[in-house]
Amino acid sequence: MRKKIKIVIFMIVVLIIIAVGVVMVSKLEEVSVKGNTYYTDDKIKKELKKYYVGGNTILTYLRLKYGEEIRIPFVDEIEVDLEGFHNLTVAITEKEVVGCLPYMGEFICFDKDGIMVGSITQKRENVPIVKGIDYDEAVFNKPISTKNTEVFDLTLNLTQLIKKYNLTVDKIEFEKNMAVRLYYKDIKIILGKKKHFDTEISNLAELLPKTKGMKGTLHMEDFSETRQRVIFEADKL
Repeated sequence: MRKKIKIVIFMIVVLIIIAVGVVMVSKLEEVSVKGNTYYTDDKIKKELKKYYVGGNTILTYLRLKYGEEIRIPFVDEIEVDLEGFHNLTVAITEKEVVGCLPYMGEFICFDKDGIMVGSITQKRENVPIVKGIDYDEAVFNKPISTKNTEVFDLTLNLTQLIKKYNLTVDKIEFEKNMAVRLYYKDIKIILGKKKHFDTEISNLAELLPKTKGMKGTLHMEDFSETRQRVIFEADKL
């Protein structure tokens, strides 16, 4: 019995020594990233370095896979794979950006819940710029604090509908009286002042393709479920 116990203990010690040896020789030399569009590979790698463990491949892999939440701008989730003793592959799933606010030459991006997910220096296609909103502060991974919550609630409603109906809108603009205007290429869409825009945006998805090559203004301020009236006013030559 004692002999069997000694053998088991010996085996455990051997396994521990092997495991320690493997960890000791696992120097992290290369990290490959994929799935990122907002940040470059180098910028993602720089952010990931905050989570490295002594430059060790296996310990870093375990921390990235099972450790604390990884907080990197625009990154929703990561999936890390161990590629041998010296390499890791990190697959990025990005957060969905629904709009951005201009700020000192940059654009603060937010998701469907109004949470700041990062900032960019150049406008992205299919991400509308929102103008006419006064906000107090924007902190990464926290809801954007606005002076007029009603306006921001309308913004979230609009951006979610734009995503839902797969519309391309360049800019959302709020006037002082909270009336809304949308801009798409050479078309200005006047939605007016309302609490919800579900009917307008769903119909706009059918109207916009018909304006291809045109310049002017779509008047939808009087549009409703019962009065589906749209006036197109062409720009004067």
